Amino acid sequence: MKLNDAQKALVQRSIDLLQWHCPPEGYKGAFSGGKDSICIKELARLAEVPVEWHYHVTTIDPPEVVKFIRRYHPDVIFDRPKHGYMLKRALKKGVPSRNGRWCCDEYKEGKTDGFVILGVRIAESKNREKRWTKCVMTNLATKQNCILPTRLWSDLDVWSFIRSQNLPYPALYDEGFSRLGCVGCPLAGPKNRKREWKRWPKIYQAWRRTFERLWSVKKGTTDRNGNEWFGSRNFDSWQEWFEWWDDGQPNITQWKRERACDKAQGVLF
Repeated sequence: MKLNDAQKALVQRSIDLLQWHCPPEGYKGAFSGGKDSICIKELARLAEVPVEWHYHVTTIDPPEVVKFIRRYHPDVIFDRPKHGYMLKRALKKGVPSRNGRWCCDEYKEGKTDGFVILGVRIAESKNREKRWTKCVMTNLATKQNCILPTRLWSDLDVWSFIRSQNLPYPALYDEGFSRLGCVGCPLAGPKNRKREWKRWPKIYQAWRRTFERLWSVKKGTTDRNGNEWFGSRNFDSWQEWFEWWDDGQPNITQWKRERACDKAQGVLF
């Protein structure tokens, strides 16, 4: 596959960007094994800039992605999390949610010293567009200097570049998976999670066991403000709590009302 003129210009701009801002000691690169990481790693190679690539081990990434990194990118350094298995950590921190993503800070976006290359693109979401306003900027969360060579690239640009360079990529994309992050990520959306649960049932069961264990430990306890623990305050069982979480953590009252209607219709019809 060949790139069109606009895409060639986009690639050249990304290469120039990496060359112009390269520090004397070289870059550090964030590599996850996904399509965006594959692109920025190849761009850095074409730019002939020195990069030390790091993969932050989340412990619940798709096994196929981990195998892909080991096979095709053996130079990537695996950074192990200091707190161990993420779901075991959840027994202390609580399960990650849309509004409580401690997992990203401790596992996915761990700080790497130096000037970091990231595969962030603003086309991925409105939040990223608001957060990442420049191709070279400071990450407000980690206070790191970052460079985003593919910030303005579209999904089509990414795949066109990968195919034009004949770059290997995880076969999961060919199975229809559009994201290859942590299995069960609360930001993935219910439909994506349902597909992930089917593909990786052991990880699905691990998530459920985490909810069950937390429920057995926390049920009936109170928080620092003297309120009953969130789970037992709002749900009748760990299974119900998990179902609400898996449905995307919507408004609890509305979710229960809709759930009751669905059950009633099931009985009636």
